[in-house]
Parts: sequence; structure tokens; C-alpha cells
Amino acid sequence: MAKWTRQGRKKRRSRSSPFLGSMIIIGGIFYIGYHVLLGVIAFFDWLENQLSRITMTYWLLIVSFVSFALYMIIKMKIKTNKRLREQNQREQLLQIQARGQIEKLKTIDPFDFEIFISKFFTLKGFEATVTRKTGDGGKDIILRKGNEIFIVECKRYNTPKVSRPDIQKFHSAIIDSKAKEGFFVTTGIFTQPALKYVEDKPIQLIDGTKLEQLIAELSDEIGSL
Repeated sequence: MAKWTRQGRKKRRSRSSPFLGSMIIIGGIFYIGYHVLLGVIAFFDWLENQLSRITMTYWLLIVSFVSFALYMIIKMKIKTNKRLREQNQREQLLQIQARGQIEKLKTIDPFDFEIFISKFFTLKGFEATVTRKTGDGGKDIILRKGNEIFIVECKRYNTPKVSRPDIQKFHSAIIDSKAKEGFFVTTGIFTQPALKYVEDKPIQLIDGTKLEQLIAELSDEIGSL
């Protein structure tokens, strides 16, 4: 009988031990949290007391210092962005110069040629977006400058000439896009009827020879920055 009673007591003690441990942990958490809260309140009371002692002169000095620090940070950020932008322009220019020979341009993939031309117009101050490879609506690149839209059609030709029907189709794309002007760029040449057609149209024709000339001019412009 005594043996059974001792075992029962042991079982009751073992059941109450987890509950007692949990209560101790919870009490400890509340105790620590309470004192942390008191510390935070005391800190803000101290901070309020210190701030109330600051005179208007000190406030002006603090505001002036913070404003000057922000000005220097913004100025350094602008200067850094400008340096990175100029570095990027020079890197793009080197790429254009390296691939600027028309004979080399005639051998690259047509879509790579479109990307190449988009970089050229980006360096000319436009925001350029290359359209998808198929179903582009008669425009390979969309250019933006301010609120104005321009479009570009690229033809990386080896031997064919760009004819009047090609330009007429491009003119329709300009109208549909409500673009201010269009640039038709090719590594080849334009037929006489094509040249005649654009005389009263908002279209600039850029053949292989003209493209090399523009790349050279761009090189001089950026080189003088």
C-alpha cells in the first residue's frame, strides 16, 4: 500500500513540473518586458528633457548642419551618376567604333543590328526601345525625347536596295504611331524613287555611307565631353 502511494505522488509531481516550468518562463518574460518598457519610457523622458534645453540657436545650427550634409550627399550622388553615365557612353562609343565599319555591320544578325542602332540613338539623346522580332508593325525601334515619339526601321542588307514600297510602308507606320518623324537606316542604299518619295515626308533616310559619317560625328561629340 505504501509503495503504491509513493508511486502516485511521483506521478503527480511529474505532471505538475511542466506547468510550473511554463509559469516560471512566462513570468520571466513579463518581468523582462516590463523592465525593458520602463527603460524605453525613461529614455524618451531623458530625450525630451534634453531637447527642451536646446535653444533656438542650437536648433538652427542642427538644421543647418543636417541640410548641408544632405546637400553634400545629393551632390556626390549626382556627380557619381554623371561619371557613370559618361563612362557608359564611352564604353558604348568604343563598341560602336569597333563595329562601325559597314562591312562588319553587314555580317551581323539583323536583330543585333537593330540593337546596335538603338544604342546609337541612345547616345544621341533619345530613349530607345527595340520592338519584338516579329509583328513589329513596320518599326524596329521606338524613340522618345520628351513628349515626342520617333520610330526607326532597320534593314541590314548586303546587296539589295531599299525601294519606294519599303518607304511607303514605313510612312504608314509613322502615321499609325503618331510619330513626329521616322528614320530609315540601312547598310545598303536607297533607290532614286525612294529618295524622291521622302522629299515632302517626315522621314530621314540613312544609308551605309551616311551611317558611317554619323558614327564618326558622334565619336567626335562624345570625345569632346
